[in-house]
Amino acid sequence: MVLAFKNLQILWILVKRDYALQFAGSVLGVFWMLVQSLSLIFIYTFVFFILNKSTNIPNSKLDYPSYIFAGLLFWIPLQEMLVRGVSILTDNRQLIKRSSLGANLFLWIPFLQMLLHSFVISIPVFVVLFWKGSLNWHIFYFSYLVIFFTGLYLMLILEYLARINILLKDISPIMRLLSQILFWTLPILYFPSGVLGEVNLYNPFVIPLDIFRWIVLKEYSIQFSFFVFLVPLSLFTFIFILTRFKLDEVVLDHL
Repeated sequence: MVLAFKNLQILWILVKRDYALQFAGSVLGVFWMLVQSLSLIFIYTFVFFILNKSTNIPNSKLDYPSYIFAGLLFWIPLQEMLVRGVSILTDNRQLIKRSSLGANLFLWIPFLQMLLHSFVISIPVFVVLFWKGSLNWHIFYFSYLVIFFTGLYLMLILEYLARINILLKDISPIMRLLSQILFWTLPILYFPSGVLGEVNLYNPFVIPLDIFRWIVLKEYSIQFSFFVFLVPLSLFTFIFILTRFKLDEVVLDHL
């Protein structure tokens, strides 16, 4: 974290460079990513609203589309950070070798992109939620803090995955599959109850999502105990420490 703040200007240049490489040749450029995310949010909301017979969440005045809006707003930028972060070191292999910046700074590129992406797509989503009367407008801006700290939480495991990606050549296909598993085991498009509610307990992002919805949505109440979060947080922290002490030098030799 300190490294990212000390080199914020350089990091911003790297972020713009990464965007340019990702969307080179695209008509809309980086805006295509935003259009794609917003389209996905509205498509999921529309489809599941039509297919679902009940428009309200159980024991709540909250409507179903607002529930989905908040869930997708939380998850989509984080999913992109996860998928992009795994390959960020291998994609910048030559630049890391030629410069003295070090590999760790490059890991913050997807984190900063996630924050920017989350902020931009949140504006129209919050406008819609406000229009529907579902936005908890007294404290909704604290949701950005939840996204920020969830991104730091994801960084703990991302440092390991990005280095493993170098050693195993390319685990991106596996990560895309894992991101889909994480998506469907999170209560984003459905309400946590019965067997699904028990499955959700094993998802490491269920508590951040729960807190995010509680802050953003007016009629939403916390569904999970915060103590569930202590297990994955401890595990991710242990993996992060192990990565820094055991994998750093090995990985740099394979770049």
